[in-house]
Amino acid sequence: MSLTRNQIIVIGVAGLLILILILIFAGILPGLKEEDPRFNIRTNLEFWGVFDNVEAYNAALAAYKETYPGVVVNYRRFASVADYERALLDALAAGQGPDVFMLHSRDLPRDVNKLAPVAAAKFTILGLRNLFPQVVESDFVSKGAIYALPLSIDTLALYYNRQHFDQAAITSPPKTWEEFEAALPKLKGVAIENAPDIVSLLMLQSGTAMVNDSFTRATFDSREGEDALNFYVKFAEPESPVALDTFAEGEVSMTFNYASAASRVRAKAPSLNFAVSDAPQPQRAQAAIAYPDYWGYAVSRQSRKQNLAWDFILALTANRNNAKFYIDRTGRPPALRSMIDEKLNDPVLNVFARQALIARSWPQADPDEVSKIFSEMVRSVISGGESVSEALDAAEKEVTRLMERRL
Repeated sequence: MSLTRNQIIVIGVAGLLILILILIFAGILPGLKEEDPRFNIRTNLEFWGVFDNVEAYNAALAAYKETYPGVVVNYRRFASVADYERALLDALAAGQGPDVFMLHSRDLPRDVNKLAPVAAAKFTILGLRNLFPQVVESDFVSKGAIYALPLSIDTLALYYNRQHFDQAAITSPPKTWEEFEAALPKLKGVAIENAPDIVSLLMLQSGTAMVNDSFTRATFDSREGEDALNFYVKFAEPESPVALDTFAEGEVSMTFNYASAASRVRAKAPSLNFAVSDAPQPQRAQAAIAYPDYWGYAVSRQSRKQNLAWDFILALTANRNNAKFYIDRTGRPPALRSMIDEKLNDPVLNVFARQALIARSWPQADPDEVSKIFSEMVRSVISGGESVSEALDAAEKEVTRLMERRL
């Protein structure tokens, strides 16, 4: 049966309408499909960081741009922590700070009033626990609110000279502090650069309660704390800012440092036969503990774009592909559990990946001042100026005063 001219026109119009509707629902043509309101946002986000070039963040920046095509993220890099902290403090004091900035893992108690937590609707404590090691909750959560998230977690490890160990007929690095102590007379000693961190590690491993539950006073002047400090001063030389150079030059057999130190050793002594091992543990320890040093990404309380800023941080830290790009680019140990699992067999990062899972820290009212107090505590004992008991008592009182000033 042949179609009349009018029937052909009706069928053609109907077909055209169907095609238009398909294109509208596919989003190819504007119409019934509601436009994503995020596409209409036009603004800038200011992001400040230390160490890394902007290229390390390219994957996250590109992913964020797809979600918010009208938002421009401006990254300002600082080469040193001192310059960064000085500029950040001045900018926040003037009410002109960045929207997103880096927060050290020990700084939350001091800086919590400067920060805006992530909304629970965006990211929950359960989500944090699923994605990150336990230490992240300890360091970046306060009163149930999440204030920062990391890309990388570094931990204190033992660097040792393989040649020295071979010459001393020591077949493997010490796994316990007892083995460490027994090996010392056969080797060339230990260079110390991070005395406060090593002492904190020993205290935490010994079960020392560093502060009380209400965070109103220090409590490390205890039998466990005294045992830890006594052990430390048995092997410790005075702290030195060039300890890593001393190790790189082969003058000592061991030093304690973080993953970031490995590249400095290789640059200083390309032919040095050294390796990195887990930090020693007490022989009778019920659970292994490592000591962390790392940074998270936080949102300023002053920011008028807190939701946008937190969306950027989540794209940066909680997205596996973006985090992997950063880790591959920088060579740092990862923070995401899924990436830690990958790095457990990595010839360079396996120690630090493993230790991220057992890292523990303690809250500090002012980390810079606490570090100075601990350094002075150690120095006074090593120099013979005070006994271990006297130095520990004085340090506890000073840290308590820091905490009282915060209240």
